[in-house]
Amino acid sequence: MQCPGSKLLTSPPVWAIVVTHGASVFCFFTFLNQMPTYMNAVLKLDIKKNGLLNSFPYIGKYVMALITAFIADYIRGTGKLSTTATRKIFTTFAVGLPGLLMVAQVYLGDSTFWTVTIFTIALTLNGAVTAGYLGNGLDIAPNFSGTIFGMANTLSSIGGFISSGIVAQITYQNETYDRFRIIFWILAATYIVGSCFYLVFGSGVLQEWNTPKEVAANGHSKKDVELQEKEPLKDTAA
Repeated sequence: MQCPGSKLLTSPPVWAIVVTHGASVFCFFTFLNQMPTYMNAVLKLDIKKNGLLNSFPYIGKYVMALITAFIADYIRGTGKLSTTATRKIFTTFAVGLPGLLMVAQVYLGDSTFWTVTIFTIALTLNGAVTAGYLGNGLDIAPNFSGTIFGMANTLSSIGGFISSGIVAQITYQNETYDRFRIIFWILAATYIVGSCFYLVFGSGVLQEWNTPKEVAANGHSKKDVELQEKEPLKDTAA
């Protein structure tokens, strides 16, 4: 099946997935790469001895991913909420709330207790993306969900490189709490913008371009029918 490139590239629900995934993964990579450095440089925790503290957010994220995926499927199955509403609620939960927590980190981040607590809650909540936008490609265009997430993963991979560069520029030879507060503001803005973008443009409705109009009711494309009509008539008398 030929990919309807122009319609896919101009589809707001597609870009809702791509942009939100890019925002979420940008923040995740920043956490992944910089949290140990922050704990060591600002909170004065030995990286070799804070492995357990660093692991809490990722354990929480994994558990949340499993639980919320099950809950979302159950809610959709009962018909109490539409797919669109379900995806938007869980995306807000997974991407919007961590943004607010990053604002809290700006003011409470000089405390080891609050830093570990906020990071753990933020990444745990982020695990709910499995019930939000992460499965949305199959809702809107199951025939092209691979293409959609190819776009999303390309953007998010670029974001991973960019995040490291941004942090390096901001904290170069100055790994202080005040410098990291700038990073927390960037994370807060990225999370919140990604969440709002999905709230506005996200959808759980199957898109018309998922199945091109030339596909006939019998499953044969218009092109196949035209080729068949050009073939010589077969002798049916034999």
